[in-house]
Formats: sequence, structure tokens, C-alpha cells
Amino acid sequence: MSKCRSGKIAGLFAVAALCLIKPAQAIESVIQRLSNPDMHCGYQPTFDLFNGVVNALSESQSTAASLTLRREDRRLELLIHFKPGQSEIPSNCLPKLEVLNEAAKAGKSGPILIRSSTQTEGSAELDLAVASQRLDAIQHYFRDNRLARKAFVLELHPDTSSPLFGDAVRLPNMVEIYSSPAN
Repeated sequence: MSKCRSGKIAGLFAVAALCLIKPAQAIESVIQRLSNPDMHCGYQPTFDLFNGVVNALSESQSTAASLTLRREDRRLELLIHFKPGQSEIPSNCLPKLEVLNEAAKAGKSGPILIRSSTQTEGSAELDLAVASQRLDAIQHYFRDNRLARKAFVLELHPDTSSPLFGDAVRLPNMVEIYSSPAN
């Protein structure tokens, strides 16, 4: 075999190895970020993080590259965990919401995206009502703290799957908050 050909083959193996490493690094990055206690507030998460990532990767059409903790150009900043059926913002979340509020008011962040969904033992209507109450509570917090209405976007979803993990993980008692790049 010529040196040129063996060099090309070695190059292909190096690219293949890099492709295998890159998804592993993406998974590790996601797990580290979601394991950070600063990312969470409220009550304990109700999902197994490792199994959630593994399940997300095992779904058809799923790749590790999609586990970026982003929605379009928005970055996941905070996961608020609620007690089942409750819509009152947990007190340990207030300092974290204040940081997001101040960043948006100072122009360090673009509009904040707030995404809520829930799953109760009741009907779809009850689920949407609880998710809506949680959105209202967070909206009232920001409005009471003088954040302009145009500085945040509210999303109410009937589906409890997270855009972070697709249908692999259900997050029935959580609100996701994303920041946008400053304009």
C-alpha cells in the first residue's frame, strides 16, 4: 500500500474517532450542566438525568449533537421544579429569577423564554390549567419586578416532553427558562 493511501486511511480513522468523541463530549457537557445545582431550584427533579440522556439518544432520529440545552438561539438558564399540582414559585427560586430579571433589564440578555407544561393524574384540561397557573405566577413575578412585558415570551404546552430530550423524558412539574442573546 502506498504512503499516500495509508495516510488517507489513517486520516479517515482519525475523523471517525473524532466523530465518536464529539457526541460523548456533548453528552458529558449536558450531564455536567444539568447536574449543576445552580441550574435547578424548587423541589427535587423527578427524572433520572443519566437515563434521560441515554433514552433521548436511543430514540430514532436522535443525535448527541441535539442535546445542547438550547432552543434555537436561546440557552437554558433555569429549571424550576414545582410540587405536583402547585403553582406557587418556590422561595429558593426567587434569587435566581432576580438575576435573570436584572440581566434582561440591563440589556445583558434578550427576551427570556418561559416554557411550562404539566401532567397530572387528571384531564388534559387540568394539566393545561396548572401549567398556565405556573406561567402566570412567573409572569406576575417579572411584572411586579418591573420587567417589561416585551422582555419575556410565554409558552404553554399540552405536551410534557422537554425540547431538551424529546419524548424520552417527561418533566411533569417543571418550568424551563431560557435566555436570549442580547441585541
